[in-house]
Amino acid sequence: MALGRTSPRDLPLFADLSGKDIRDIFRAGEEVSVPAGWSLILEQTAPDAAYLILSGTAAVREKGVEIAELGPGDIAGEVGVRKNMLRTATVTAKSRLQLLHFTREKFEDLTRRLPDFRDAIDATIAERRGGA
Repeated sequence: MALGRTSPRDLPLFADLSGKDIRDIFRAGEEVSVPAGWSLILEQTAPDAAYLILSGTAAVREKGVEIAELGPGDIAGEVGVRKNMLRTATVTAKSRLQLLHFTREKFEDLTRRLPDFRDAIDATIAERRGGA
């Protein structure tokens, strides 16, 4: 788990999680790096993965319009995986990104085994979708 200067405790998603849960999450993911301009998620595609941003920024676009910017501690791809639906937006790196990549299977396993992680993900989805 090479996080550079980012500590899991600095990531808001993990604020209420135990150290063991955080270790389990980082073991389940694979750290990857992507260059600026690379799209990690394309709108209306199958939900095959979720990503936790460790460093860098990404633009979230719906129908070509930027609706949000994500940074360290934000998760991307969670809506499609949790709700089993096509991607709702395109997510493109604005700068070089360090990510924790979760396959759909690993992400689903984490949400089944770790109630606090599942609750944090579901709260993020509700916030992003206006309580939906």
